[in-house]
Amino acid sequence: INFNKKIFIYFFFITSLLISYFIGENSSGGAKADYYSTNKYIEAFKISINYGLELFFKDQQLHFPFFYILISFLDELFGNLFLHILYLLISSLIPVIFYKVLKKKFPEANIDILFFLSLIIFLSPYFRSSAVWITTDNLALLFFMLSINSYVIFEKDKKNYLKRSFLCFFFLILASYIRHYYSLFFFFYLILMQPKLKLKENFFIIIFNLILSIPALVYVFFFIKNISISGNFHT
Repeated sequence: INFNKKIFIYFFFITSLLISYFIGENSSGGAKADYYSTNKYIEAFKISINYGLELFFKDQQLHFPFFYILISFLDELFGNLFLHILYLLISSLIPVIFYKVLKKKFPEANIDILFFLSLIIFLSPYFRSSAVWITTDNLALLFFMLSINSYVIFEKDKKNYLKRSFLCFFFLILASYIRHYYSLFFFFYLILMQPKLKLKENFFIIIFNLILSIPALVYVFFFIKNISISGNFHT
């Protein structure tokens, strides 16, 4: 398949997402409900960061608030329609990054097969519903895919190990700020990178991760403090 045909097929799937937005597709079953249940946080953060955080603490939300802060800012800046279209386009980058990862990881494989494998993501009900209803899943997955892409480059590279590892952990941290369970991959990456890293480089990586994790650590501190004061905890 030539490049032009791949572009046509790719934009066909993007168009299908746009149609899904206008008809309100909710094939995963829960994305629409999640959107309306969390919209109050977006509206709260539009008023102020403090007001939004107070509501987060009041509801004992386990998730980090950073996604809702970002969405509230974009909604206020561009409007709801533009925000939805923007999120659809951002979500559409996930199959592109996945395709790039597959080509790097399997350089001997048929690239047409890899291309069609990457397009399967467009058929996922969870991917489509997240794209339409602006849930946290797709943005977190995009950053995680960028993290994997950086790791594959690290794996294949013959130099610049520290630079590649920084990029890998940087995108992983961004994914973790949106969906905190991605932070578990920190240990997997660190273990897998050991054959190519020196002791000093490990130290730099740990410091790098600690610095970028400061906002999350501050939030967790105030979250726990709020629980101890209120005496309540809701999952």
